[in-house]
Amino acid sequence: MPDLNRSMTIDSALITALCYTDQIKPAINAAICITQERQSLYRLRQQLLDHSNPLSPEQAFLALYNCLFRHVSIALLAQGYQLTTQQPHQTLRRIVRKNASDTQVQQMITHRHTLKKTRGSPICTKSIATLTKLLNEYDIRDAQACQTLCLLPLQRIVSSFATS
Repeated sequence: MPDLNRSMTIDSALITALCYTDQIKPAINAAICITQERQSLYRLRQQLLDHSNPLSPEQAFLALYNCLFRHVSIALLAQGYQLTTQQPHQTLRRIVRKNASDTQVQQMITHRHTLKKTRGSPICTKSIATLTKLLNEYDIRDAQACQTLCLLPLQRIVSSFATS
């Protein structure tokens, strides 16, 4: 079981390939960037915990997807690299697909784009499962938040329809 919070090591061959395709580059001021990413992660978590303004399961999914991005960025920065603007979601895909199938990761990314662009899109439980699995590799608390804020509300809706 993962620690509550840990930084993952990204394979050096993958780092080389991502540099070659300009998807990452050597980090400038990595320590400062790590601090900024951790602050962003903290703000996202505060947003998830704000009971005065609760998020819908869809909004929680988007916030937790952003948390996954922060974790990956911190892992890269810890190894001296940073993301570029060159296909950031595909960069994320290449980094995390060692922990989930490429199809599952691509479905999660596609689902994120759909939720972001289309109001009222239904949330996909398979994408929640993939996001939970990936978050669990970085921080178990974020994985638990994904289960609590994204999946449980959907299960309550389904069971309320079943009892109606």
